[in-house]
Amino acid sequence: MKIKFLDSKGRLFGKINIVDLVVVVIIIAVAGAVIYKRTSSDVNTEGIGANAPDEYCYVTLYLNQMLPEMSKSIAIGDRLVANGKYTDAEIVAVHEQPAAYVGYDYTGKTVLTQHPLWKDVTVIIKEKINPNPVPLKMGEQEIRVGNSYILKTQRVESVARVKRIEFESELSADTINKFGNGIIPDDYVIPLGAAGGFVESDVVNEPETEE
Repeated sequence: MKIKFLDSKGRLFGKINIVDLVVVVIIIAVAGAVIYKRTSSDVNTEGIGANAPDEYCYVTLYLNQMLPEMSKSIAIGDRLVANGKYTDAEIVAVHEQPAAYVGYDYTGKTVLTQHPLWKDVTVIIKEKINPNPVPLKMGEQEIRVGNSYILKTQRVESVARVKRIEFESELSADTINKFGNGIIPDDYVIPLGAAGGFVESDVVNEPETEE
């Protein structure tokens, strides 16, 4: 006995119209694709929701051996520029100190000292961004600790190095308050006496000679 899947009226098993079935399958497929697209857009590559609330992000930039004219042009309140327009990223704090510099003493020994002209500058910039997307961006540039970052305002442009990336929820109220007052905490600044900084005792002055 042969089983007929379609009857004389084109109905599947004599009950379901094949045309109606195709339409239902298409509708289900389209609905599934829309749901998948919306779900995948809410999740990044690590499965973290990308539509989390925005919060302020503070990025610490380090610029070394700058000319004084350049360092003085980095001003609190200046907004960063990208693609010929202002962004929402702004400078909130600036710290300047004499640049660490490798020189030589009278014996020819390499010593770490302070450059008489150049400046090392630490800058804090902030912008309200989403904390989850990959990559993170501030001022329309990617930010990663250790990577270079172009600090660009209306008046100055220089390549910096990203030292820290911190969100408001990760910082103490005291630190946020200092940033708001244009103050950079000591632990954000490379100390002159630390490795890579100036150690005054390392400098050997040439002894005076008797005439």
